[in-house]
Amino acid sequence: MHLLSDRAILVTGSTRGIGLAIARELLAAGARVGVHGRDEAKVRAACAALDPGGARTLACAADFADPEQAKAAVQRFVAAAGRIDGLVNCAGGGEAKAFRALTLEGWRATFRLNLEAALLATREAYVEMRKQGRGAIVNIASLAAHGPGRWMGADYAASKAGLVSLTQSLALEAARLKIRVNAVSPGMVETDMTAVLTPEKKAAIGIPLGRFAEPQEIATVARFLLADESSYITGQVLHVDGGLWSRI
Repeated sequence: MHLLSDRAILVTGSTRGIGLAIARELLAAGARVGVHGRDEAKVRAACAALDPGGARTLACAADFADPEQAKAAVQRFVAAAGRIDGLVNCAGGGEAKAFRALTLEGWRATFRLNLEAALLATREAYVEMRKQGRGAIVNIASLAAHGPGRWMGADYAASKAGLVSLTQSLALEAARLKIRVNAVSPGMVETDMTAVLTPEKKAAIGIPLGRFAEPQEIATVARFLLADESSYITGQVLHVDGGLWSRI
């Protein structure tokens, strides 16, 4: 299927894990894709692996620990692609940390990466999408955004809750301009972050569907929200968590 054959889409945090799977899914759907990561060599390696001919990927290296670089990354993508039809805010990170171990600087660093960089990337993309009269933005939030953040630190959970709120606020403002804004809240996903968990620890989480998600299962939902298949969906948060939300 080539549901996105006329679209240029930037995926932040796309050299590994969920972001890499999303970039792969969008390429398969026909899109031209911006691949982003902190390390330029890793970005170029991901582009080469995803698109050996190099015709449909654009390398966008930037360290979102400095949120201003997110704005610059979008600007570079637009300059290279000539437009931006979609943005996926997937860049982020965090640690499983007890509340007593939190520091103000650590809190701010998590917010810079998970929320402020997404804000600036989104604002820059939104400006371009307004000119075009259409666009779609997908924010990769987390199950932690909707509860006590049992498996991550309070800073991570709060930053992802902010991303959900940003999604809903912008969706209301942007709808009249035919720009849709939605979020995906994954639960437990088979990535390098969760690879350290033993089968026993995974089972103890109690996911109703009995397993962790594959990154591809998050990617197909992101692709759906970017494509015209979801043309009447905005301001929504789709939980892709194997039913785990119902048990929190």
